[in-house]
Amino acid sequence: MKSAAPGGIWRWPARATERLRREFPQVEFREYARPIDAPPATDAEWAHDAALFADADAVVAWRLAPRLWRDARRLRWIHSPSAAVDQLLTPELRASPILVTNGAAVHASTVAEHGVALMLALARGLPRMQRDQEARRWAPLAWLDELTTLAGSTALLDGLGHIGRALAPKLAALGVAVIGVRQHADGPVAGCAEVHAVAGLDALLPRAAWLVLALPATPSTAGLIGVRALARLPPRARVVNLGRGASLDEAALAQALAAGRLAGAALDVFAAEPLAPSSPLWSAPGCLLSPHVAASTPDSWDRQADLVAAHLRRFLAGEPLAPLVDKQRGY
Repeated sequence: MKSAAPGGIWRWPARATERLRREFPQVEFREYARPIDAPPATDAEWAHDAALFADADAVVAWRLAPRLWRDARRLRWIHSPSAAVDQLLTPELRASPILVTNGAAVHASTVAEHGVALMLALARGLPRMQRDQEARRWAPLAWLDELTTLAGSTALLDGLGHIGRALAPKLAALGVAVIGVRQHADGPVAGCAEVHAVAGLDALLPRAAWLVLALPATPSTAGLIGVRALARLPPRARVVNLGRGASLDEAALAQALAAGRLAGAALDVFAAEPLAPSSPLWSAPGCLLSPHVAASTPDSWDRQADLVAAHLRRFLAGEPLAPLVDKQRGY
């Protein structure tokens, strides 16, 4: 079994591999040390690296170029530690019989808590309070009218995958009326007062004090929330993005914040990461940014190893892997 080591926060740690080695002594685990942001530079390097995958049955990788696995005749399963798989699902992988799983089930509850924290921070003006504290400034009258509560508000939750389904009950427990949106409105979802198909999104936007995005990156979600959608939100609404950055037109959001049409926004994901220093979002009024860390906890990788171990037990026993990523849908 191969483990491909990306850079940054998605680097699979040695302790997770050692844990798997102890539990599965019959399996050979190999490390692929090249960072994902530094691919092989020459044909010779590509050939050398591809040889490491040649007899792999399974791979753990956040991103994997087809040149690395194309000749891996035994490869039957790839696991992405991230919830997102758009960076992995090349046309070649979509067309292959290789099964794909992801870390969405591991991340969902933590991302949902992060989402609640961002929403409470915006509702209660915590970013501004922090700035006043740093300046040793006592000036409550200037912004008391901006404070609100989650209780009694309406949140339009676009995306009812693992994250959306974890977030809806948490918001409902705080007194939020949650309107869920998903591809097909086929049945109730815990925490949602209403569930609608994505075709009804446009008509639902004027009802939303909060627009919360928990969408995967697919062709149908790219740029979904742009100038027109933001303009349909009520004045002083707030936008939260916990899914993928590509679903939100960041320039349009920055303009709406600067114009005062929106009361605030909180983003953990961005169209390009890291966010460029020149992005207007850094200084947009009412904008709270976190650097794609909503899923992070001290035991994130331990829980990820638990998930891989559970999949691997089924894989070795010849049992179906579940849940699987639908490679055609992209989530």
